[in-house]
Amino acid sequence: MTKNIILITGIILLVANLLFGSMLSAYLAFNMGINCGVIIANTVLLYFLCCITLKDAFRISLSFLFSFLGFVEFILGLLAPQRYEDNGYLVAVILIVAFEAIVLVITNLVSKNI
Repeated sequence: MTKNIILITGIILLVANLLFGSMLSAYLAFNMGINCGVIIANTVLLYFLCCITLKDAFRISLSFLFSFLGFVEFILGLLAPQRYEDNGYLVAVILIVAFEAIVLVITNLVSKNI
């Protein structure tokens, strides 16, 4: 049940992001692309969080952490300049997503040993 809610919410957010990108002239295609990636990455991470066997405390705390960091990534994607080279915002988004994935893997290993 929770997996379906995560997927449906992710799809709704992705469609809304695409619609806003096509309707708003201030929301450029570059930023929309970054934020589509952010939405997809966080939806996948939250889905995996529900699929793997974790202790409840890990699952609840990581759900909040990933949601908060996803919001931070989205804001960074909005503020990012329109270039790939020397783009600190894009680097920050990539590092946060990598951090989330590493935390998920480590938490999965720790949860199995507890």
